[in-house]
Amino acid sequence: MKARFQVQDLWRKVKDFLLNAMGKEFLVFLFFLALSAGFWLLQTLDETFEAEVKIPLVLVDVPEDVMITTPLPEALEVTVKDKGATLMRYWRHSMQPILISYRDYQGSSTNGMVRIMQSDIQKAVQSRMFSSSRVQSIRPDTLEFFFNHGRNSTIPVTVAGKVETNPQYYLLDVSTTPSEVRVFAPSSMLDTLLAVRTVDVNLTDLKENKSVEVALQPIRGAKIEPSTVTLTAMVDVYMEDVVEIPIVSLNFPAGKHLRTFPPTVKVTYTVGYSRSKDVKQKNFVSVVTYEDLLVLQEEGATKIPVRLKTIPEGVTNVRIEPSELDFLVETVNEDE
Repeated sequence: MKARFQVQDLWRKVKDFLLNAMGKEFLVFLFFLALSAGFWLLQTLDETFEAEVKIPLVLVDVPEDVMITTPLPEALEVTVKDKGATLMRYWRHSMQPILISYRDYQGSSTNGMVRIMQSDIQKAVQSRMFSSSRVQSIRPDTLEFFFNHGRNSTIPVTVAGKVETNPQYYLLDVSTTPSEVRVFAPSSMLDTLLAVRTVDVNLTDLKENKSVEVALQPIRGAKIEPSTVTLTAMVDVYMEDVVEIPIVSLNFPAGKHLRTFPPTVKVTYTVGYSRSKDVKQKNFVSVVTYEDLLVLQEEGATKIPVRLKTIPEGVTNVRIEPSELDFLVETVNEDE
């Protein structure tokens, strides 16, 4: 009820304004403004302009046993020069599509490719124009499409671009679903095609597993099914662990025995949480051979540097403490 009174009050104020002298002058001003705008529009529509018109393209008469691997563009972009009134008619009414018949060009194909002559394009475009219109340019100026008769192959997918984790994490795996796609193309292309690449991805600072849908890079002359894949980045967090291992001596002659001080070393390492259960003490091996010891003694060394002969897969940032050991070679009487 209150809103209705407000509307009535507003209408009364407007009516009072239009009926007084100032309101009448305002109405006269609006009349001449509309009149001048109409004259300006008429004059403008009589001038010559350039405008862009889109004409749809449709490929017809394609046999059932033929697959179009790379189709024609959806439309031609035509720059037309004419009076404004004529250009308005192009915009007000949708353009009739240009029909390209496959049968007209099937005999001129080269390795599954058909190229339409520029003169044919210009003739088809001009047939859609008014006689007063002048075509200034046509884009694209070359039309082509590719086809085959079902020849295809299964090709693996590779990921292009950047997939990176946060510094505290690492990339466990990057995969696509499906991992392979079917490519329809001429035999000459299929024989040399090793992989289908995704468009460049940009995944950075990952802290958890992530899946995104990614398009595949189009290949001229080929059709890819499917045209998109699901990219999955598996992320794992780093953890630090410590094991204590002995020093193993090898190739020492009978009666010779190596003692190190201390007899064991601590190995600190970084590994992904998912792999941590698979890493055992026995996977780390530090070996000192008799031949290495003789070289050290000849060089006057008093300590043995500790080096790991084997390191488990997935282990990084390995640190050994102590990194050098005092040693003693004992002579043992085996007869005793």
